Amino acid sequence: MKNKRLLTAMTLLGLMLTGCGQKPVESSEPPASIDDGDIVRDENGNIIFENVNLQMWSVTTGDDAKTQDDIISGFNAMYEGMINIETRHISRYDLESLLQTTMEFDKPNAPHLLFTHGARTAEYVDRGWLQPVDPYYDKTNTYFDKEDFTESLLASTRVGDLHYGVPQDVHSAILEIREDILRKNGLAVPNNYAELVEVSTAAIDLAKAGNLWIRGENPHGIAAVEWRKASSVEPYYPFPFSYGDMWVHEFAGYTATTQNGGKIINESGMPGWNDQGTIDGMQVLKDMIFPTATSTNKYALSKSFGSDYDVGDAPFRNGDAIFKLNGPWVYQNDLLMFDRDLRDDGGQNNIKTRHLGDLFAKDSTNAQAGLVKGEGHAIMITSTIESTTKSAAGLIFADYMTNYSGIEWAKRGHIPALKSVAQSTEYTGDPAYDLYIKDWGTSADYVVVGATKYYTYIDSYYKQALQQALSNEFKDTAISEIISGKYNDCVDYIDLYS
Repeated sequence: MKNKRLLTAMTLLGLMLTGCGQKPVESSEPPASIDDGDIVRDENGNIIFENVNLQMWSVTTGDDAKTQDDIISGFNAMYEGMINIETRHISRYDLESLLQTTMEFDKPNAPHLLFTHGARTAEYVDRGWLQPVDPYYDKTNTYFDKEDFTESLLASTRVGDLHYGVPQDVHSAILEIREDILRKNGLAVPNNYAELVEVSTAAIDLAKAGNLWIRGENPHGIAAVEWRKASSVEPYYPFPFSYGDMWVHEFAGYTATTQNGGKIINESGMPGWNDQGTIDGMQVLKDMIFPTATSTNKYALSKSFGSDYDVGDAPFRNGDAIFKLNGPWVYQNDLLMFDRDLRDDGGQNNIKTRHLGDLFAKDSTNAQAGLVKGEGHAIMITSTIESTTKSAAGLIFADYMTNYSGIEWAKRGHIPALKSVAQSTEYTGDPAYDLYIKDWGTSADYVVVGATKYYTYIDSYYKQALQQALSNEFKDTAISEIISGKYNDCVDYIDLYS
């Protein structure tokens, strides 16, 4: 799921997709029920599916794609001769442009299904790209248990009274922790922002005095498992991150906004991040790189890496950092890496993980302090399908994926959207649950962007503001000034093109 494109390229692409000087496609409210169309039923009233082939475009890549393909192969085996799903995996930054081009100019080759982020739903509906899923629950005699879904995930797919996607999961960035370094130096695992700063300050003070014990891969010929003292000459940065990290511009920035009481969108679906909560949240992240006399931290927890990507990966592995932001979908790889590097002394037990709740909230008593900004995946049925049978088959598949992806999908960092799945013994009884999945919380701990047809505008301009807030070039510019400017640009752009 990683992609090394810089944020500047992403934001420009995002604006191009929905701009182009054209207004969004106006769509009328579709009916909540539809005719059977080409559906054929057996004597019991069940739909007869005969070799229905559906193509799905999926935003998953890498190891995520492999896991998803394995789950889908189980569906294809169960429905052999009836329904078959073919999946094309496309990166999150390529999917939008390809989908735009295909839906505008090449509809015969458009996908039947989409597996992408639920926050895109209202935008896609506004362009006329999706069908509501509600009628196909009725057609297939499948129970649409809305109470079983985490409401925020279901709401992100709702436009009017209808739903245009079936939520499958929620995911975000995670924090990885070198528990062995903390333990060796008598430091505790932090549970909130104040403790994160306190522990980081203690580690930096120890390093300055030549007393911080570290270990891991290194260029000095010392075995990774052997303890050594961190340099007292070079600054020690316990938590390296940059605005070029996807973990920051997709998740940590929004999380900091949310935990400090900020909003992403307002009640009208317009940008809501021109508020004090966003200013406070971005200031927390900026202070971690550029501390001042008034910041909570007196030392920089990270140096300014600019637009570099995955800056915490190597330092975390070699002991030059204690904390690392990462995507949970690659956490299993890190466990294997530490099993290899520190196999003679604990292996993967030297690291632990947790979700981002409470880590960026200056006031831990804030009602939103424990929340994490997440993204929810949903399966959507496109409007280009002309066969009611095919659309019904798409719903059968979406319902299967929501109910049966479970623990295997959660191992990739994707927390189930269904409460019943997250509470099942198959889920909580798996060894991976106790090892790390439980530390990522439940879907109720996550906040996703609500339904808005202005998603691309709101998201793109927010990321530009975050990039400037964390940039060395703008370190002397007040965050309130940055946010005000980008917010006004965003509103002006929406007014101009919608």
